[in-house]
Amino acid sequence: MLIIEGWLHFAPGEIEKFAEAARIMVEETRKEEGCLLYCFARDMNDPDILRIAERWADEAALDAHSKSPHMAAFGAGLAQVERIGADIRLYAGDEVRRIM
Repeated sequence: MLIIEGWLHFAPGEIEKFAEAARIMVEETRKEEGCLLYCFARDMNDPDILRIAERWADEAALDAHSKSPHMAAFGAGLAQVERIGADIRLYAGDEVRRIM
């Protein structure tokens, strides 16, 4: 399993311009084979931060996702808004333990 976790920090007001593209991205990605979890959430303490959480069955599923039309549209939308920063990381490993 592959896990992606991170955040995008938008300039004030910019996340609103991007909200529909983000909603479509989540909706379409959840339909993909090998997508186990895909969600975006606004940070409770800073509404200009978008939190990202993904789980993929394997590298092939993630690779197919990166080549999808909705990923291209998402990237184009992201290029249209001002971001302050980002930190998105990929975690790969065989050990997964439920902690709650």
